[in-house]
Formats: sequence, C-alpha cells, structure tokens
Amino acid sequence: MIDKDFEIIVIGSGLAGLASALTAVERGCREVLVVEAEGVLGGSTRLCGGVVMGSRSRLQTAAGIEDAEDDMFKEYMAINVWDVSAGPVERWAARSGETIDWLQDNGVPFYERLIYSGDDRRPRGHCVEGGGQAIVDALVARCREVGVEFALGNRVDELIYTDGRVTGVRSGGEDLTAEAVIVATGGFGANPEYLAQHYPIAWVPGETFYIGSQGARGDHLKFSTQVDAQLTGENRGLRMLNPGVDTMHEAFLPGWTVLLDKRGHRFCDETAPYGILDSLLKARDNVGYVVFDDAALRPPADLADRYADAYKQVWPNHAKFKPKHYTADVIEQYKDHERIHIAESLDALAESIGIPADDLCGTIARYNHLVETGEDTDFGKAGRFLNPISTAPFYAVEVRPTAIAHTGYGMRIDDHARVIGVDGNLIEGLYAAGECTGGIVGPTYSGSGSSLASAAGIGRMAGEAAADYMKAARA
Repeated sequence: MIDKDFEIIVIGSGLAGLASALTAVERGCREVLVVEAEGVLGGSTRLCGGVVMGSRSRLQTAAGIEDAEDDMFKEYMAINVWDVSAGPVERWAARSGETIDWLQDNGVPFYERLIYSGDDRRPRGHCVEGGGQAIVDALVARCREVGVEFALGNRVDELIYTDGRVTGVRSGGEDLTAEAVIVATGGFGANPEYLAQHYPIAWVPGETFYIGSQGARGDHLKFSTQVDAQLTGENRGLRMLNPGVDTMHEAFLPGWTVLLDKRGHRFCDETAPYGILDSLLKARDNVGYVVFDDAALRPPADLADRYADAYKQVWPNHAKFKPKHYTADVIEQYKDHERIHIAESLDALAESIGIPADDLCGTIARYNHLVETGEDTDFGKAGRFLNPISTAPFYAVEVRPTAIAHTGYGMRIDDHARVIGVDGNLIEGLYAAGECTGGIVGPTYSGSGSSLASAAGIGRMAGEAAADYMKAARA
C-alpha cells in the first residue's frame, strides 16, 4: 500500500466542510486536511444570519415543543412535492436534532428560544448567537484542537482520479493524496456563467447578484465533469425579491404592502417566508409589484406603532426587521428609476405599470374591504398587518427574484453522502456535502436554516462515511 499524504482531504471550509472534517476525526481519523480557496475560513456560512433548522433537539425539547420523529421529513417532502432525493433528505432530517446537539456540544452558541423556520407547523429554527461567523469560529477552534490542518488560499484545480477512484487533489501544480476526498465547495452563485447555464430563471444580466462568498464559483461542477458524477437540481435554489435599484438584499416584505402579479391580482400573504414567495413568483413569470401608499412611508403619529409592527419574523439573533427599500428616503432616492412607479391615483398607477386599471383598482378595493373587516379571508395575513392603501400618492415597485441566496444544482449523493456516477455506481473515495450537492433543495426552499441544517447534517454523514472507507482501505 502506498502511503497517502492525508487520510481525508476536505475541499471547502464552510459549515459542511468543517462538520465533515470534525466528524471524520471523531470517527477515528488523525490526518485530515481542509483546503480553502479563499484567504479566510468559513465560506458563505460566515456571512449568513445563523439559523439552523432541526427537529427533536435538546433545545426544542426543553422549550416544550413536541415533534414526531418523521414530522420534519414529511413536511419537507410535502412542500417540495416529493421532488428531491428522499434518501439523503430523510437521513439528515431524522438526525437534525442530534446535529443541533452536536453543534452545541462543539461550542456553537444557540439561543434557547426557537423560531418558525418557514411555514412549518412547529418552531424548528435554532438561532445562533453571533450568526454564521460564530458557527465558523466554534468549529474551526474545535477542529484545530483535535488536529485538523487547514490550507488557505489554495483553490483545488482538479481531483486526482485513477483506476475508478478518487485519491487526492491537485492545486497549483501540487498533488496531495488521500484515501478519500469530501467536496464541500459551496455553490456557484459567484459565477455568472454557471448561473446563466444552471439557474437561468434567476439570471438577469446586470441585475442578478449573489448573497454569499465570492469563493462560491462552482468548482464542484468542474470536478463532476472530471469524474463523470451525476448532476441534478437545475433551476433550484433560493431567490429573494429584488427591486433592481441596488445590490442590497431584503429578505421579507413589510406587512403593510400588497404584492400583485402582472395582471394586477394579489396572490399571497405578503408576510410569507422568502422561499414561498420565490416559488410563487416562479409561477408568475418572475415578476411582481409591491404596492403601498404614502401612509406606509409617512404614517400619522397615532398610527406610527402600527406601521412599525411590519414583520412576523422576530429572531433572537437579529435586530428588529425594518424595511430597507420601502422607506421614504429610498423611494425619493430612486423615484426616477424605471422600476419605481409613483402616482396620485390608483388608476394612474395602473397605467404607469401597464396593468388594466379595473384589475388593479378592484384588487386594492377588495384588500381595503378586508382591512375594514379586520380579517384577510383571501390569504390569511395576520390582522395586525392589515392597513388600508388609500392615501395618495400611491407606489408600485417592480420586483424580480434575482437576489441569489443559495444554488441547488450539484452532485447527486446517496444517503451516506457518497457521490453517484453517471453510470449509477458510487464513485469510490468521493463524498459531497453542502451547497455543492444536488437533489436536496426542491421546488420550494423550505425555510430559514434549511441550508445550514443540510450542510451540517450531510457534512456529518460525509465525514462518517469517508472515515469508515478510509479505515477499511487501510485495514
């Protein structure tokens, strides 16, 4: 047997990579290297808000929240109409609470209070004190403590693939060998070419932007070509609504807005989670109009508190959510932009955006009637967010889902994070976890903390399987 430089090499240092590396050591490995393309550890994880979805964790149990063992899996599959890889999803969902416990045991600081991640029936969002950077800090410290090595500023050019198995990586002309390689390189949101090819419903040249690490350039797609790995998940991921005036992303709409389609019809509870809004816009030509009135921008003094209460999302690790684009100052700044429409009447507003006046005016009249009754019997928006749209001038902001938070096209894996080849066989010595995998994100992004949950959970699966493979190879 030829000695390898390392037992396991992990490519990428986001949550998936760190979880893989640390788990491999816990499983008995002693020579683990994490290779990071950028000059800083953490990938996109360090930039995220720090919510991890999980079911049946110690924290959830302590909060008195009861989840059946398969509730999270069933809800995840239902919202995605079963159009995902059920095997790996079922395994990480079943172990999601255990994974939260594992993160906590390794120093990740969670708040005791959980939040609703999306449209789930029970709170499953575990909020990290300090956000994504706190996750990275805790796991990097723990990895260093147990002997994991890190190589920063080293982008892997290709996998070493000989005789049907992956035996290492090549970076900058240097070969590093290993018994197994775990790909955890993140997505391809920072690669316009790949976005245009594999996420075309999100790609608008000159407008689409990525909320994540600039190191997320789709290296896994290059590796997949080298080893003939199956790829899946075209046009999957998470998009957020974007007015197109800047690159400041806004996760949620204020509750006092009304969201209309191109026909001038309302189609949702405007306070819905961003994954649901993404999915709904997908079915409506990816165009919507956020409509509100001047009272929302400049509320009367006696209604200031009511308008300030604009979000049902209240996170312990996040400051109170406030509008970013839908403010008097921002609207004034961009009032001449083609996506911002301002008019003294609803009829004129409809003409400005090219919607028949009868449709837009009828929709707003219907909405104002629901406001008067205090109950949104059409879409179920909470009564405290119902404010009339009746004070001129009126505003309509054209939005498109072009702020990219996650890409879901990548390597197909089995329920042990082993990469599957185009021939249907497992690619020996190759594992994948995190945003570089395909088949985990379905038609609807399930909610806040979903990507971190799968990164951590499938990362642990990859670390376990790679360690077991390594031990068998050296037995």
